[in-house]
Amino acid sequence: MNLDPARGAPPAAAPFTFDSGGGWCTAWFHPPARPWRDLALVMCPPIGYEAISSYPTYVQMARAFARAGFPVLRFDYPGTGDASGDDLQPGRVAAWRASIEAAVAQARRCSGARHVALLGLRLGGTLAVEAAARIGGVDSLLLWAPCPGGKAFARELRATGVEDQDGTLLAFGHAYTAETLRDLAGLDATQPAQRPAARVLVIGRDDLPAEGPLPKALRALGADTRFEGWPGYAAMVGEPRQGVLAPRTLDALTAWLAASPAARRRTDPLPAAPRPGPERPTGEVLESTLRLGPRGSLCAVLSEPVPGIALPSRRQVGVVLLNVGGNHRVGPHRFYVHAARAMAAAGHPVLRLDLAGIGDSEPPPGQPGATLYEKASAQDVRVALDALAARGCRDFVLMGICSGSYVAFQTALAEPRVGGLVLMNSRLLDWTPGKAGDTWQDSMQQYAKSTDFYRRAAFRPEVWRRLLRGQVDLRLIAGRFLALAGARLRRALRPGGDVHESLRARMQRLCRRGTDVLMLVSDSDDGRDYVEFHFGRHGRRLRDQPGFRMAYVPEADHTFSRPGNQRFVLDELLRHLAQRPQRKPAPEPCADSCGAGALTPRVGATSTL
Repeated sequence: MNLDPARGAPPAAAPFTFDSGGGWCTAWFHPPARPWRDLALVMCPPIGYEAISSYPTYVQMARAFARAGFPVLRFDYPGTGDASGDDLQPGRVAAWRASIEAAVAQARRCSGARHVALLGLRLGGTLAVEAAARIGGVDSLLLWAPCPGGKAFARELRATGVEDQDGTLLAFGHAYTAETLRDLAGLDATQPAQRPAARVLVIGRDDLPAEGPLPKALRALGADTRFEGWPGYAAMVGEPRQGVLAPRTLDALTAWLAASPAARRRTDPLPAAPRPGPERPTGEVLESTLRLGPRGSLCAVLSEPVPGIALPSRRQVGVVLLNVGGNHRVGPHRFYVHAARAMAAAGHPVLRLDLAGIGDSEPPPGQPGATLYEKASAQDVRVALDALAARGCRDFVLMGICSGSYVAFQTALAEPRVGGLVLMNSRLLDWTPGKAGDTWQDSMQQYAKSTDFYRRAAFRPEVWRRLLRGQVDLRLIAGRFLALAGARLRRALRPGGDVHESLRARMQRLCRRGTDVLMLVSDSDDGRDYVEFHFGRHGRRLRDQPGFRMAYVPEADHTFSRPGNQRFVLDELLRHLAQRPQRKPAPEPCADSCGAGALTPRVGATSTL
């Protein structure tokens, strides 16, 4: 925001890193508005899918608490978010515990506050209780839908995941080793060693209004414990989106925290804001958090190969990964982190960019949040290209899943510096919101599977049993088949004149310009119908363009969360980058027919993925 703190509004959050658990954690410190309160808040995130889904809400809450005068620190546990490490390393639960204690120390250092409070959602609440009991002296605990213990959480994971032979569980794209599952089972917030905090607010789930065992256990230890049932949990852990919590809920949260005697107002200066510091190593990769643009309103994480290990030609090819819907820069189930580090280890600088209004990037002026499928997002990508160019890159490859592929394609049309595209599970590459009578575009906003999947499923007896039990959405499936058939009929009746042919023509012009294109398509994803309609099965309608290739990801879902999906896609990305020919200098910007008019002011309402 960069608002003037002298006028009572907090300055922008400051990214930095700190050491913990044998690695390093990323953090954001939100300086408070003045006068500020002598109670620093440390926000402990949940784990896995819920951490990524709730990230926008955590940012929203952090900004609200900072506006109310509280110093706030958000952070990523080791092996999560932007931090070092991964799911498969040993000692994950112990590292998460240790990182909370380190985060508390950092919050005290950054703020100068004498008192501290912890906030935790789901397993983050469980970890917050245990950490507070170990640290001692914690004033307040704010727990939203906390898991009483890790055993119930592990049971939920097993109910939705797939376990391999060595006991590693893959749930919603996140891996939990047998050791991690055992250590989770040992977490029990109902039996802390001592009273974790003087005051506790427990907020229940929307769908489970009962208190459960945790509030009772905390009261027995002498904590002033209050239980409330507030709305917001279901939306918070669903698909990532902006503005999940209503203003009255944010006001109630800050009012409860402000009621603590420890939250007295102070007018003395805070310590200097933390600095990002030097690049941090992870394997053969160095990473740093960047603020981009004239106002520093865009956030990105840069992954670069360690000096001396990459060929100069590879270091000149920069890669930008673009948001999937409302997922921040780590991507669904942290796939973008794995991809960026793998590509950087192969020699390429990689930037994971938050578009305006997503993650830690500020929304466009006058808008409350992100606007997806917006051509003007190309302006944000251009800022990222400038940052990579300043580091010596001369050729640029844009990559994105779903809505990220739309932004990549639209940017390439408008920006001749883009020499390569990797478009993954595209549902739309061109879109006119609100266009009357366009049933084809409308159908691509109804989440089904590919028609090829349904044709194959028709031969499986269990599908017919589900159909008889009413467990199959026939209306959705029939609508997709009818929309596809209608689009094909219109194209047949108006050969060369159908509106959808312009997409194929623009793709051809990009290829002729020298931009190479790889389209990755999950075999059962609904976007398969879209790309095959425009470009043909295996891309045969563009077979005259040697720079265009389409590949299918077997047994994969929309965001590559199933076993083996990420490894398959990473291999394809690395192979594609290694085989790309060295590109000639970028041509002059193309004419309007190639989309030069795409860099227009941001308009439109917030869309869904």
